[in-house]
Amino acid sequence: MKAVMGLVCGFVLTLAVFGSGLAFAAWLLAAKPAQQARATLSVAELWTRKAQPVNKAAQSFERVPGEQPAAPDIGTSAPRVRQASDATVTGAIAPAARAVDLPPPHLAWCASRYRSYRPDDNSYISYSGQQRPCISPYGGADGTAGPVEASYVEGAGLGIQASTDADHVDYCFSRYRSYRPEDNSYQPYAGGPRRQCQ
Repeated sequence: MKAVMGLVCGFVLTLAVFGSGLAFAAWLLAAKPAQQARATLSVAELWTRKAQPVNKAAQSFERVPGEQPAAPDIGTSAPRVRQASDATVTGAIAPAARAVDLPPPHLAWCASRYRSYRPDDNSYISYSGQQRPCISPYGGADGTAGPVEASYVEGAGLGIQASTDADHVDYCFSRYRSYRPEDNSYQPYAGGPRRQCQ
């Protein structure tokens, strides 16, 4: 008997839940749409439908013509006087190296190696955004002309003369970006002490 009563009560509760869900869905579908808020003024009050011409004579506005700038008189203008630069301001600025002081092979080498090379001050912009001087086998970093001279570098406890012929220096420059012709060395990519270019 209890089992039959449990089945009947469960069936009635299921019907009640289903009926309430169906009634709620029907109420949502049959609900009126939300009303839109209306403006306090109608469009008819803001804009007229009948165009009316404007009577300029009846208006009390003063109409002023536009002011035209006067053309400068070139013949009577005073010549510009160039002021002398202040030595206290410009004294700390080092003069830049001139392109005429550098040999043409140095300029050609730097221009072919660095896209941002500027021959006016013998510098280029590195990938990190820093301005650096161009050092080539044909001239030093300070802009001095002439080939790099041979130097002696301590390597593995032995005095080794750095080979500075043009082919060797060109080869080392093309292979190692950190190559220094002064001591014939380069900085390894993995770090550590500088090594000799061979």
